[in-house]
Amino acid sequence: MRLAVFSLAVVLIAAVFLYLDNREINALKGDKAYPMIEEPTQHPQPITASSFEMNDSSIHLTKLYSKSNAKGLYLGMWYGVGNNKMNNREKEWKREEGQIEFLVKAVDSNGSTYNGHTIGTSEGTFTTFRYVQFDEFRYKQGMDKIDLYFYPILDEGKGGTPYEHAWFETTVELD
Repeated sequence: MRLAVFSLAVVLIAAVFLYLDNREINALKGDKAYPMIEEPTQHPQPITASSFEMNDSSIHLTKLYSKSNAKGLYLGMWYGVGNNKMNNREKEWKREEGQIEFLVKAVDSNGSTYNGHTIGTSEGTFTTFRYVQFDEFRYKQGMDKIDLYFYPILDEGKGGTPYEHAWFETTVELD
C-alpha cells in the first residue's frame, strides 16, 4: 500500500514538472502565444491557416504572422531534442544556446526576397523552439505564397557566413 501511494506521488510530481517545464513550448506550438521574443504592442495577424511540418523533416513551423501596418514577419520552428539534422556536428556551426543559427530567406509571390534570422530559443523537456524574424518584410494584398529557405551559418569567428545550400526549404500558402 505504501509503495502504491509513493508511486502515485512520484507520477504526480513528474506530471506537474513536465507540465510546468513545457508550458511555454506548448503555447507556442499550439498557436496560443505569438512566436515573438518581445510581447507585441500591436497584435500581429496570422497570414497562414495553421502550423505544419516541413517536408517530413520532423521540423515544424508555426503560423506565419505579420503586423498589419508595420514591417515584420514572425514565425517559429520547433523540433525534438534528438533531431539528427539539428544536432549536426560535421562542421563548426554558429550556435546560440547550443542550437545552430540560421539565415532564413523568404521569397514572396511577387519575387521580393527578404533575409531573416533565428533570434532566440526556448527549451522544453523534449522540444526546442526557435524564433524566426524578418524585420523588413511587409505583407501586401495579393501575395499568395512565400518560399522559405533555411541556411545554417558557419562559425568563422565574428559574424559567420551562411552555408551555400539550404538545409530546408518549403512553400507556404498564404490566406
